Amino acid sequence: MAKPERVLRLSGSYHRKEGISEKDFHDFLSYRHGVECAKIHAKYGILKYQMAFNTSATQGLAQSMKLPYKLNHHDLEIEYYFKDVASLLAVSGDEDFKALHVECEPYVNLETTTITLTWIEVYLEDGELVNIDSEGKSLQPSFEEMSDIKVSDKPVSKYY
Repeated sequence: MAKPERVLRLSGSYHRKEGISEKDFHDFLSYRHGVECAKIHAKYGILKYQMAFNTSATQGLAQSMKLPYKLNHHDLEIEYYFKDVASLLAVSGDEDFKALHVECEPYVNLETTTITLTWIEVYLEDGELVNIDSEGKSLQPSFEEMSDIKVSDKPVSKYY
């Protein structure tokens, strides 16, 4: 089995603007923003783009499970998966991408947005073990290989 390549993930946590219902937020982000963004991301080589909605229903489920952790109350998490930061930089400079972010201004509170940039290690996919050898050991690259990340020599374009 081949050693997996490093995949980076940029995720953003977003809150609805005051007065926007969960349904209106979902419908705009899912049926308009998400679809159009996906087309742009595909053009620049983003590997995966997904949204995770955190509604009152999902938060209620989490609370009912009595998990021993603090519940995050953001409304949406958007994730971008990529191998090369150049892909993400190219997306940020796309004029259509910029226009989509202006369009979502009435829905999303950008003041409270937070982001995380991480690398991904996959061990289970589609119900199957992956990246684990026949002896039960991880095939993931070493910490040194995974953390050998060069900082970007240029910032993202202003798209918001």
